Amino acid sequence: MAGEIDLVARLPAFESGKALRVASHLHVSIQPHALVVCPLAMAGEDTTIHTVAIGHVGKPPEFRSVPDPRFREDEYGLFTWLAERIVAYFDECRSRGDFPQIWVSSSPAAALLDILADRLRYNRDDLVVKRFGELLSYATERFPVAGQQALMTATGALRQHFATGQQEAEDEHLGTVLVWIEPPAGRNVLAEVAATELIPMGAKTDPTFDRQALDPLVRDYNQARRKNADPKVLARRAKAVHDVLVNVVRPVYEGTQRAIRILGRLNLPTLPALAALDERERDEFQNFMQSRDAGFHLPLKDKPKPAAFKLADREDAMDNMESAVLHEDRLGRARARLAGDVLRGTVRNPRKVHLGPWRFEYSLEVVSQQRVLRVRRRDELSLLLDTRLKAVVTDIQRHGRTTTVSLRLSSGGRAVGLPRTGEVIELGPGAPDWLGIIRTRVQMAERLSNPPWTHSDGGIPNCKPQDGGAPRDLLRVLDGLR
Repeated sequence: MAGEIDLVARLPAFESGKALRVASHLHVSIQPHALVVCPLAMAGEDTTIHTVAIGHVGKPPEFRSVPDPRFREDEYGLFTWLAERIVAYFDECRSRGDFPQIWVSSSPAAALLDILADRLRYNRDDLVVKRFGELLSYATERFPVAGQQALMTATGALRQHFATGQQEAEDEHLGTVLVWIEPPAGRNVLAEVAATELIPMGAKTDPTFDRQALDPLVRDYNQARRKNADPKVLARRAKAVHDVLVNVVRPVYEGTQRAIRILGRLNLPTLPALAALDERERDEFQNFMQSRDAGFHLPLKDKPKPAAFKLADREDAMDNMESAVLHEDRLGRARARLAGDVLRGTVRNPRKVHLGPWRFEYSLEVVSQQRVLRVRRRDELSLLLDTRLKAVVTDIQRHGRTTTVSLRLSSGGRAVGLPRTGEVIELGPGAPDWLGIIRTRVQMAERLSNPPWTHSDGGIPNCKPQDGGAPRDLLRVLDGLR
């Protein structure tokens, strides 16, 4: 149901020919020193770079290309050139206690960097290239973590703030998203989008361009190389390849810079959680660099304990980011309400029962007209206006389109007070717990002190079923395990 709000935004965007803003706060942290990297790979060569444009936010790019990445000596020359800039940037960020941030055009470009990092960080012949792969691994391994600020895609950042009039999958083309956000005056936006789709904006060149323009130039260069042509001839033919590739990668770089400028001009208040996200990114970066200084190598395959820690980190980051958007962004709360993750209704029968000296029990009912409500007994919900007030669901009764949820306050009865009859309140998940992962790691370290049977040499343990047969009410037993 949360997709309804996106559909509601996309329909008027399609009708008006202009993207609509769907965020009340800025969800990304744009570092003023961020590095924009736009790599393009050769068709059929997914682990190479044919050309790359690189530069800081708001600055002109530097270009570098190789005539044919299949000649590994030339290719590693490009990697060395790129490594010098990445290493210098990471060292600058570390010296000032900040974290590096890399912007790319779209998810395919981020995937290309991920493949390169995985390939180059185990290089044994070139230490500079190996260092480049290790540092690149920091950004690419942070990319799947919700709320990370290390490797940003322009399309992903724009989608967090705008709804276009096209399908969601088409929003991965940076050029078309920019057309919807800033449509050309006096021209049909759909025709402009169709024309823009022909311009490469990812990590690959256009097949027609490869066949008609690039391939003949690469072939001429290789023929001259095989014939041991004069160095001036080789340089001239290499420059011809470079010039046509620059014409392809330049629009990608300019589009990425344009996306960053659009986000900077929104003049929205930043999501309060961004301060915590930036602080976590600084800690992650400093820990990563200290591990490299200590000589720890990036593993080819995670052991059970580090793998479990990484999985817990990702789950914790996802929960915290979803909670932050729900609590701090009005559109995020509307999505959660439509999805049924937020209970919105009118208070009825608030009660305060005296149980003994200084002991009281607070309870109330919330009557809601929501079509979808994902609330179950024993769920703990927080008052979104003041998360100190927490309540446990004790019963749910549905009559037609009306749902009555009975709650017992578990905390906050005195600090916040019992809501009044007729008051409209919203209850949902608690506020982000940025320190919760520390407690989780301590518990996991204790439980994983001995490897699980799935990763030990003992094989499958001998387990005997308990006597007594199957329970009469299986659903009740399963519900009791929650």
